[in-house]
Amino acid sequence: MLPIIFTFISFIGIAASSAGQAHYKLSSIPWDPAVLISLWPNRACRFFAAASFALASLGANISANSLSAANDFTALAPRFINIRRGQILCALLSWCLVPWKILASAGNFLTFMSAYAVFLGPIAAIMLFDFWVVNNRKYDTLALYQHLNPTYRYAVAIPGLGKVVGFNWRALVAFLVGVAPNLPGLINAVNPMIDVGTGVHPYQFGWLLGFVATAGVYVGLSFWFPAREARIERAVLPDEIYETRGAVIEGVETDSEDGVQVQVRDEKSPGLASEKNV
Repeated sequence: MLPIIFTFISFIGIAASSAGQAHYKLSSIPWDPAVLISLWPNRACRFFAAASFALASLGANISANSLSAANDFTALAPRFINIRRGQILCALLSWCLVPWKILASAGNFLTFMSAYAVFLGPIAAIMLFDFWVVNNRKYDTLALYQHLNPTYRYAVAIPGLGKVVGFNWRALVAFLVGVAPNLPGLINAVNPMIDVGTGVHPYQFGWLLGFVATAGVYVGLSFWFPAREARIERAVLPDEIYETRGAVIEGVETDSEDGVQVQVRDEKSPGLASEKNV
């Protein structure tokens, strides 16, 4: 449904901008809606149109940008950052992106979106192939949100310090391999005065190149240097966790004929643990 809605909205934007050029006899197409609205002779129409755009921008940024960034910040430092603090931090850091320059012209906006895709392709490849290929659709949903759970801590042994929390270096290496070929073209797109020669061509299909290169490197590294602690025998689904309302699941232990046997701890009596068939 979303592709249909987005296609319809894109068509309306193209049709309205083209009609505005013909109606007001402009030398160029007013792709910026604010420019088109400013040409309307009725002050009330300009006010309500501008108010609707302001409301849409506010709602979209709160739901799609502010909350998602706050969740990421919370995941990075849950002890110090909550959703509200994450949103405030996102609002402060957003000024560093100088969004008024990005929206200054259609060319700047398209350049920004193309640069955005250069990084999204490798990220999408890592997420897809990690779930479908590397882990064979088996995730421990609860362990993803448990800081002390060793499943996804990617702990590394350091002499003298023992095991410390690490990161999935396979994903980082694959991400850099997918992004690096597109950087010369990205530099040229940001500043055309910088000549990068043939380095501009990989950027022309940057998303596809980044996706394929990252997928190949990540799958190869994951099979040559597997993260064995992240490989589980069966998936722990969210439904299994939701069915144990009022209890905290410590982890899946064994399978039984009646269902999945898990160890739970009563929230009211933290010291008591019992087994329960889900």
